[in-house]
Amino acid sequence: MNAGQFIQWQDLFVMTDDGSLPIARYATLELTIREQARNYPKGVGILVILPPETRPPPDDVKKCVKATLTRLAPVMSSLGYVIEGTGFKGVAARATLVGMKIFSSRPYQIYVETSLREAISKMTSHMANGHMVSVEVVQKAITDARMSWRAPAPERPPNTELTAK
Repeated sequence: MNAGQFIQWQDLFVMTDDGSLPIARYATLELTIREQARNYPKGVGILVILPPETRPPPDDVKKCVKATLTRLAPVMSSLGYVIEGTGFKGVAARATLVGMKIFSSRPYQIYVETSLREAISKMTSHMANGHMVSVEVVQKAITDARMSWRAPAPERPPNTELTAK
C-alpha cells in the first residue's frame, strides 16, 4: 500500500493515508482536489482509506490536515473515512474520527465506516450523479486501483532440490 496515492472518479476523490504522509504532500493533494472541484459546483466528496497499518500522524501533520480540511470546506460535498484496522488501533481511530464528526461543525457530512462499500453508499447521495452511480462500480474501481499500487511480489527462485520448501 502506498500512502498518499489517490484516484479521482467523477466528483469523488479517494486516497489512502497511513499516517506517514509528509506535510508537503497535503499541499499537492489540496491543489489536486481544488482542480477537480472546478468541474463540480456542488463540491467533491473526499474518501480517505486508513489501511490496517495506519499510525496516528505527528501533531504537526494533524494540524496541517485540520487546516487543509478547513480550507477545502467550500469545495467539499462530503468527507468519508474507511478504517480497515481492527483491534485497539482500529477502535482508537474510529473514536477519534467520530469525535471529530460530533464535536466539529463542518458544512459537509462526515462518515466514519469500516466498510468501503458502506462509505461509498453513503457518499453517493452527495455526488452530482449519485442517483445514477453504482456502488459496486465505484468500489471495483477503487479496489482495482489499490491493487495496482501494491509493489509486485518478488520473483520466486526456480523450484530445485536446493530451494527451501
